[in-house]
Formats: sequence, structure tokens, C-alpha cells
Amino acid sequence: MTSVAPAKKLVIIGSGIIGLCSAFHLLRQDWEITIVSSDPADDTTACGSAGAIAIAQVFPASEPGLGLKVPRWLLDPLGPLSIRPGHMPKLMGWLVKFLAAGTSARVEASTRALASLMAPARNHHFELIKEINAQHLLRQNGNLWLYHSERSRNKDAKQWAMRKQLGIKFSAVNKEQILEREPALGPGAHCGYFIPDWCHYIDPQALLANLADYLRNAGVTFVQDTVGGFEFVDERPVAALGENGSKFKFDACLVAAGAHSARLSAQLGDSFPLESERGYNTMLPSTGLDIKTYLTFEEHFVLTPMARGLRIGGAAEFAGLDAPPNYARSKALLKLARRYLPDLNDEGGTQWMGHRPSTPDSLPVISRSTEFSNIYYGFGHGHIGLTLGPTTGRLLSQLIGEDTPDIPLSPFGIDRYS
Repeated sequence: MTSVAPAKKLVIIGSGIIGLCSAFHLLRQDWEITIVSSDPADDTTACGSAGAIAIAQVFPASEPGLGLKVPRWLLDPLGPLSIRPGHMPKLMGWLVKFLAAGTSARVEASTRALASLMAPARNHHFELIKEINAQHLLRQNGNLWLYHSERSRNKDAKQWAMRKQLGIKFSAVNKEQILEREPALGPGAHCGYFIPDWCHYIDPQALLANLADYLRNAGVTFVQDTVGGFEFVDERPVAALGENGSKFKFDACLVAAGAHSARLSAQLGDSFPLESERGYNTMLPSTGLDIKTYLTFEEHFVLTPMARGLRIGGAAEFAGLDAPPNYARSKALLKLARRYLPDLNDEGGTQWMGHRPSTPDSLPVISRSTEFSNIYYGFGHGHIGLTLGPTTGRLLSQLIGEDTPDIPLSPFGIDRYS
């Protein structure tokens, strides 16, 4: 009688969108999958996101001349950037790398790398939600990208020209066309662009919960624990160690722990500059407005119509992983929103803060370890983790399964800052 070899053990550290989508694609391979995370799948960063499949977000955060804008942003209480003074010493090394990533040549290279990930992202979402029966959560109403004036829009002309070159569909809209789509917008919305292929989820938390339930039903094990380190045998990692004394043995391990990933990768010999870029939003349950289109504003904040109301979010705060939230950032976003929506009822809102795992060059890490052939990484997606979750999961499953990835992964290596 022929015995059947036991399935190989794969441990995924992190139950966010990257970890879940990786497990989804790895189901097609012969793995016994365990997902270990300190947070349940329906309480991760993607759950509090703007919910977008943000196909036009192909530009890195750093750009030529950005260093001249930062002081003005920091002095503006409604500005898109805040840095806690106490965190500045820890941030400096990352910040130097961030500014260095803003040369014209590096920005173009990063843009093309991000565009390669964005190109299939929409279809990968369609495939995912069809399989897990979550089509009802997606809206395909496009995105209005709004500006105060023609002068403001012209400042971004080079970026829009690059989007056109990359094949991203959009059309210019004037004030009348904006109001035809969204009559609630006031005089602040003078002109902009409409991106028809932009989609959004009306409940990102429900999406992740549906995906987690699908994985459980397919045999994936979920464990709520915090991985603090690894066990090594013959100088090779063989188990993830939980802080409560648990041991999760593996043949292969994927580190997809969001903003906490660099702490773990360093223990595996792969140091990487990763920062928590803290994002804020407010969910308004009864705004008195009937908005159907995802809205992006030139002041670097967004508005998403969701099942439970309107979510207004954005901004970037650098304060580390442990500092308490500063919900004045959420209030500042509401003040900005009222410039565009004068009839907005902002009472009864629920505030949220989450940790975006951000890299200096805005490129995620999708990579095998430089030290160990059984260690893999998927983290650092910043603002576009939800957008790129299914695509990243597919690429990591190909990497782990020894298949040729659909997209060249050299720009996303863990070793690019070694």
C-alpha cells in the first residue's frame, strides 16, 4: 500500500489583505496553511482603508522638489503631513532614503514598476470576489479627481500625461460635468478628471471577513497570536514563535505582517527601512448627501460612499507604531471636506487610525529572503495594499510554488536597501 506524503506546512504571519490573498492563491498548491496574526482578519489596516481599487495611483510619494514642500505642509494644521517631534530621531534614516528616492530617474522607474502591478489589479479583484461570492460589495462608479482651479490641475499635468502614456483611461471634466455627476459638490470643485475604471468596496471589513471565511472553509487554520521570533535548526528557520509560548512549525514561511514586518525580517537577516505612515478617517453615518462616486481631492484626501455612510480619510502622520492616535487629524479632514461639500452633516462620526506600512520608494516588498530559501516577504504597500492584495497574493504564490511570476519582481526585492 502506497502511503501519501503529508502536506508541507506553510505559515503566513499576518491576516491582512496580503496574507489572506496569498493564502487564497496558495490553496491551489499542496500546502497545509496556518495564518498567525495578533489581529483578526476583520480588524486589519485594509478594513479601515478608503476601499479603492486605485488603478491610477502609480506614482511614488517622493518626487523632485518635495523637500521644499514639506516645511509648509508641517506648518499647516490642515496639511497632508504631520511628524511627531519625538519620533523624528528614529525617522531620519528613513526620511533620507525617502528624499533620495525622489530624483526624476528613480521616480520614473518606481512609477513603471507600480504600473506593472496596477495593470492586472482590477481583473484580479474581479476573479477574487467572484470566487468568494462578494460581488455585492464592489461598486464600479469611477473616481472624480477634483481641483480648485485650472491652475491647480495644470500643476499635475506631467502626472496625467504619464498616466495616459501608461494606458490609464480618464477624461477631463469641467464644473458643469462634475455637478452633473455629484450635485452635492459646492463651488470648491472647479474642474478635474474622471477615471471610469476606478472601483471601490462599500465595506472593506466585510470583504476581508468573507475572504477569511472562505479560507477557513477551504481548510486554512487561523490562530490569534503575536509572532515574536523564530526557531532555527542547523541555522535554518523552522518555526515561528508566538509570544504566548506557541510554536508554529513550517516548511516555508511568508512574512506579511504589515508595518510590523521589518522587525521580523531583521531577525531573518533581511533588514529593511519600513515606517508606519499613520492614516486617519472618519465614518459619517448620516451626512444628508447622496454621493455615489469615489472622490479624490487635490489636498490629498478622499471620500468614499460606503454601506454605513461616507468615509473621509487621508493624511500622513509619522509617529511610530506605539504613539496614541491624534484624532485632530481626522477633524482636519472634515474641515477640508466642508470646503467642497457645504451641506455636509458631520455629526455622529466614528474616527479611525491605522498603520500603513510604507517604504522609502513607495514600492512594496514582494520577495524571497536573501538568507533562507524557505522565507518569503509581502509587505510595504503603503496606501495601495487593498488595491494590490490579489495581485501580490498571486505573485507570491508563484514565487513560493517555484513558478515564473507574471511580473518581474526585481524592483520589489527585500535587498534593494542592503
